[in-house]
Amino acid sequence: MIAAWCAALATVGGALSLYVGTPHQALVRHHVDRRPYRMAGALLLLIALVLLLTIEGPATAVFTWATGAMLVWSIVPAIVRWWRFRQEALR
Repeated sequence: MIAAWCAALATVGGALSLYVGTPHQALVRHHVDRRPYRMAGALLLLIALVLLLTIEGPATAVFTWATGAMLVWSIVPAIVRWWRFRQEALR
């Protein structure tokens, strides 16, 4: 049970880190060095996959891992853009 929660947190953290490491992201406004975020994201996603492989079968683990990362990459940019739009509309 703990491995599943750790895998879920590592997947979300890795996907968010990779998102922050992209050049056109909207989560962090100030200029940051993107390389550490990319490396941390890749490492967290790898850890998440290894954890999932210990508790699930290979096909299920890869499916769960990829679906979790795609969910974060689909929802977070939309939420961030909406949040930024709401803040600018209130000004």
